Amino acid sequence: MEVCRRILCVHGAFFALVKRYNNGMRLSVNFGNRLAGDTRVGQGRETGFTMVEVVVMMSIVTIISGIVLVSFTGLHEGAAINRSARELALAVRRAQNMSLAVTQIDTPLAGPRIPPAIGMRFAQDAQTYVSFGDFNRDNRYGNELPEDERDVRVVTDAVFEGNVKIKSVAYYDAFNQRQAIPVLHVIFAAPEAAVTIAGADGAPLGDLAEIELVTASGQLTKRILVRTSGQVSIR
Repeated sequence: MEVCRRILCVHGAFFALVKRYNNGMRLSVNFGNRLAGDTRVGQGRETGFTMVEVVVMMSIVTIISGIVLVSFTGLHEGAAINRSARELALAVRRAQNMSLAVTQIDTPLAGPRIPPAIGMRFAQDAQTYVSFGDFNRDNRYGNELPEDERDVRVVTDAVFEGNVKIKSVAYYDAFNQRQAIPVLHVIFAAPEAAVTIAGADGAPLGDLAEIELVTASGQLTKRILVRTSGQVSIR
């Protein structure tokens, strides 16, 4: 809506200039007569534009259009990161609800099974994240175990739109200090959906996890906060 408003303003300003000149605010020899070499005086005096006026008006329109395009890019990035943040928060909620509902997951060898926990894995600088059934209950995503004991992806890895990516992942320690880490796991244990915040090795960390998203230009960021109390929020 903002982009449309600015474009209409540009068009309104342009046509206001046209109307002003056509109403006789400035008089000049008709531009078409000049091109034809007609230099008669007193018979062809009409309102029109000189070449300088045309160039000035086109320059103004070009400059304003450039500003609108830059603004449109910023609006597009803003919409993309807002949607990505909402979708990520919904994905966390979905994993939490799957744990509460004790949902079965299809496994390659044993068919539908109920995992002890549903987990999510986030990595710094990644454009995707993983939702998985934590069958071996080690608070992390890994496939180095035998196939019948491996963690299983719940859905296809989600990809952020508009080149949005995870800028950083972190947890807050007992002193409420932010500690950045390369990999973050958020685990919901069935059936109460008890939350565990863990690092790459599955070791429990603090009570608050943070996933920070950033746009391709690096100008806009959003933070998704997950607490061990189960609260999920966007900042």
